[in-house]
Amino acid sequence: MSGIAAMVRQRCSEADISARSMLVTVLGDSVLPVTKTLWLSSLFELAEPFGFSERLVRTSMFRLVAEGWMSNERIGRRSRYSMTLLAVRESEDADHRIYGRESGNWDGSWTFAVVDTPSISADERDRIVKHLRWHGFVALGRGLMASPSVGVSSLRELLHLVQPAAAVPVGTSEFDELDTLVEEGYFADVFRTADTETAYSRFLSRYEPWSSHDIEAAAPLEAYALRTLLVHELRRIRLRSPDIPAELLPPDWIGDRAHDLAAGLYRRLSPPAARSLGEILEVDYPEVMPNRFES
Repeated sequence: MSGIAAMVRQRCSEADISARSMLVTVLGDSVLPVTKTLWLSSLFELAEPFGFSERLVRTSMFRLVAEGWMSNERIGRRSRYSMTLLAVRESEDADHRIYGRESGNWDGSWTFAVVDTPSISADERDRIVKHLRWHGFVALGRGLMASPSVGVSSLRELLHLVQPAAAVPVGTSEFDELDTLVEEGYFADVFRTADTETAYSRFLSRYEPWSSHDIEAAAPLEAYALRTLLVHELRRIRLRSPDIPAELLPPDWIGDRAHDLAAGLYRRLSPPAARSLGEILEVDYPEVMPNRFES
């Protein structure tokens, strides 16, 4: 087993990596750009480098179907999965947060949703909050979720996909004396900036050594596996952290360094990975993926 294969297997055997979450990364990073459907047999091949058994893949996909993220159908003796509208929307919205830098050109406004109302059940509230966090929203108070980057129309569309029957009040607002709040560390607390810095430090420690390796010569399936794991770990940081405008970030933000590292490795791994993905998905897979880690 090569160094890449061993590292990927080892990392995916650790307790903080779940098969379900990794498969979401596979679907968003490798599958959605070329197709919204795939055979279960193809998914088995895509999951094999991470050490996930066929049984674990089936269980994970069953959960994604139950969550409304995937749908499946039987065609003869074969099973085919399709990404739902919710999955496509969330994957496409997540792209700019995973593959791009933190938000720029912020106008100072916030979009908010009031999720703690008598008409919203606890289960509905929890589901809404979970999805809003994936989209960069942060809790500013009890039942008040806010984002400096998502507009009202996008929020309403998302709420309709996540919980169409729930009546969620939404609106926009601005903070007075923003500079003072930044200086006093209000947003560093709200955005848990210190936790995010720690996560980025671990990411850099794990992946910076690969910059000096000849990863372009990696076997195609191993290049795909390393690229996927790289994106998965960056995705975990970016989607678990609020969407932070550059104006509210510390100078020399460590996230920019992590982005640059990921961008370089992703570009180098993509050509060999494309050869493997093209064979598994039976498509003419592009070596360069547009709109990903653009300069």
